[in-house]
Amino acid sequence: MSYANSNWKQYFKFQQKIWCEMTTMHDPFKQEIAELIYNELIIISSELNVEFQTKQEDIYKMLTIPPEFSFGQAALPCFQFAKTFRQAPNKIAQKLSENLNKKNKKFVKEVACINAYLNFHCNFNQCANQLALDFSSNTYFHKNLLQDNEKEKIVLEYSQPNTHKAMHVGHLRCLVLGDSVANLLEYIGNKVVRATYPGDVGTHVAKVIWYLTHPTKKDLPTQNKTQWLGQIYAEAVDAFKAIEKTEKEAKVKQDISEILHQLNNKSGNYYNLWKETREWSLEELRNIYHWLDTKFDTWYFESECEAPSKELVKRKYAEGVFVKDNGAIGLDLSEWKLGFAMLLKSDGNGLYLTKDIDLITKKFSDPEVTKSIIVVDSRQKLHFQQLFKIAEIMGYPQATKSVHLSYETVNTEDGKPFSSRQLNGLQLFDLKNKMEQKVTTDYLDRYKGQWSETEIEDTAKIITIGALKYGMLRVDNNTQINFSLEEWLKLDGETGPYLQYVHARCSSILEKIGSPTNSSIELNEIQEHELVFLLSQFNEYALQAGLQNRPSILANYLYDLAKSFNRFYENCPIKNATDNIKNSRLHLVKCAKQAISEGLKLLGIPAPARM
Repeated sequence: MSYANSNWKQYFKFQQKIWCEMTTMHDPFKQEIAELIYNELIIISSELNVEFQTKQEDIYKMLTIPPEFSFGQAALPCFQFAKTFRQAPNKIAQKLSENLNKKNKKFVKEVACINAYLNFHCNFNQCANQLALDFSSNTYFHKNLLQDNEKEKIVLEYSQPNTHKAMHVGHLRCLVLGDSVANLLEYIGNKVVRATYPGDVGTHVAKVIWYLTHPTKKDLPTQNKTQWLGQIYAEAVDAFKAIEKTEKEAKVKQDISEILHQLNNKSGNYYNLWKETREWSLEELRNIYHWLDTKFDTWYFESECEAPSKELVKRKYAEGVFVKDNGAIGLDLSEWKLGFAMLLKSDGNGLYLTKDIDLITKKFSDPEVTKSIIVVDSRQKLHFQQLFKIAEIMGYPQATKSVHLSYETVNTEDGKPFSSRQLNGLQLFDLKNKMEQKVTTDYLDRYKGQWSETEIEDTAKIITIGALKYGMLRVDNNTQINFSLEEWLKLDGETGPYLQYVHARCSSILEKIGSPTNSSIELNEIQEHELVFLLSQFNEYALQAGLQNRPSILANYLYDLAKSFNRFYENCPIKNATDNIKNSRLHLVKCAKQAISEGLKLLGIPAPARM
């Protein structure tokens, strides 16, 4: 079944939402339409002696698409011109279509008038030739998608793992989402400072240090240190539950207070133990980031914000920015329906918000930074509303544009939340090893003797990363995810391995049949037209994914593109086609390979040459 008959209406509904938000005229098909319409309306306004103020860029943004592929690939409603020209919209559309069909056009084949709409049919051969040229020269993937005055320098904070805990698959969503958002923001033209903010102090750390030294001192391991530490954290949580509301609770609280005191003062046996075990966690984090090819420009730590944040609050209180209420220092935000934001408790201790105030001042210390985006799950909504409002009141205008990029949780296959406390989620490297072994057994063992062991291992790693990242990114940020190892590793369906397999298929075709020559492209089949049109939409989707901080937009587009390619491959023979048809189709294969590769790269997913 063709794309026009199966998925076009879904595509139509989505495009209705995004085409009106384009910022630059980067699509040659639509750019030609905007120029043709603009010039023709100037002529009409002169004939009627009326003032016409609509810009060419405005017409570009007005373009939508028809509800059926056969109706055309772009449409312009003429209602907005009726008042200016004092004519019925359908008459304006009729006149424009008659005049435009007489003119020379490159990417537009035909203009049809349907009531008050102009429908534009693409010249697919011209579009394909231009696309192949732009893809081959790599200019397509380096276009200006934002106006210069729209480009920003953004501090993007994501991945805030706690040390002294097990990092499981549930923690991956924040990391994978943030990494892809950073890629997309850079792709559309912004500068991005990638920042991580590990939680290396606080009650959860003090509990682990207490459990390692009470009630019986634990011997530290010499190997598998972070796995052991994750087990210790779960045991510490259980131990604390057992002493709640017992005679031992008061003594334990004193111990915890002493541990926190040493950590704050950076001295003592507890502090030394904290430093050693903290480094275990940080080394594990560095290994995880290396495995997933994630790089950060800046590492912030909660421990580094602890002392300066308290001093900052005290200083701002002395300056009259903050107020005191029952001994606590904070800010009354009830005017904005955000309640009272406490920054220092009556005992002088800070909170998460206290440290975040210090952190955001560090981010905005660079005058070129125009926005802070913080990727944290949706449960912290009020926290960040208070944070940005306080930063604004403190004199940071960038805070008004700052964003809490929220996301929903990752659950087990039966819908239960993952938890470090309960150890119900596989620790990441355990999961990595399990998935890579399954990939090797199910897909790659057949290549033993043909491929080197290194290539098999590398491909297993690539497929595992593709499965995890695409599984995290294909759904909208505000939708919960149920992790399924079996489903996410399938080579068919909406999975990362499916997209990687289509990329490998493209590579295999080009390797076996050969690369296309520079001769012109001629396309006759509907599957070829659909594929060309979808390929031409890559930047539309990448732009919107970047503007909306929603990688799922691009992920879903890539899935549609991969399905379109497979329909083309099944219905349009390549190897035994005549020379010109074969060459034209090889161009489409090459373009599809490039688009999928570039798209996967923006999602942070490697694209294997074979699998």
